[in-house]
Amino acid sequence: MIKKFLLLIIFFTTKLIFAQNEVLDKYPYGQDFYAGGLNQLNKEMVKVVKELKLLPCEKSEERYNVKILVYENSTINYVKDFDIVDIQKNKCAFNFSRKIIPHLKRWMPAKVNGKFIGAITKIEINPFYLVNSKDDPSKNKKENPTFKKGIKAFGFEIKSIFERYIKKNEDKRALLTFVVNENGEMVDFEIEGDFFDYEKKDIINSLSKIKGKWNPATFNNIPIRAKIRQPIFQQFDLQIELEDQNKIMDQNFHNNSYR
Repeated sequence: MIKKFLLLIIFFTTKLIFAQNEVLDKYPYGQDFYAGGLNQLNKEMVKVVKELKLLPCEKSEERYNVKILVYENSTINYVKDFDIVDIQKNKCAFNFSRKIIPHLKRWMPAKVNGKFIGAITKIEINPFYLVNSKDDPSKNKKENPTFKKGIKAFGFEIKSIFERYIKKNEDKRALLTFVVNENGEMVDFEIEGDFFDYEKKDIINSLSKIKGKWNPATFNNIPIRAKIRQPIFQQFDLQIELEDQNKIMDQNFHNNSYR
């Protein structure tokens, strides 16, 4: 009986503490979590990086999504990240975030019914882009990769390879992804869809032998890796799509599809 009574007291106390520190798991639609909005946050992060003379990570694709709790009084705290695997995979970007976040001072709490309230936001930290960004990130110049012989020539190569594995009137769909690296080479091929594993292996082997190089994607004239997605249908729809990332940097740089 005493144990049950103690548990009830602990439970009641926990609910009371939580009620006194109500926190939203995300900001209400249309509200900024930083004074001046996302572009101002980007500018200040770039400024901090340059002032601290921080270096990019060895792997340019490293990035880390840091979750921050902005309290009602505009102070902040980190939200515990339990994804140890992701942290270890992006350890450099994780450490990078810990160096710049303390220098950002213009956090804005969420507001509900005229009252300030704590809320959680997420910021993607991409060291490569922050180090190589212009002072005003909105002026960054990004170029997509291009096949030197022309996209029609590349489309013909893709079509001729996949046609070997599709019979007449056969309904097959697949998704080809590959990376154009900094040297303009195609690497890291992957095929998902209606093909057997041995067929995928043979197709990738043929793809790797396509003659001709690419002009790599660039960020402020710096060659970078870019992942390309190519849907494959029976009709051989060969319109190439750059993979939407931001996910590489949804928070830092809008509409950037490079790795």
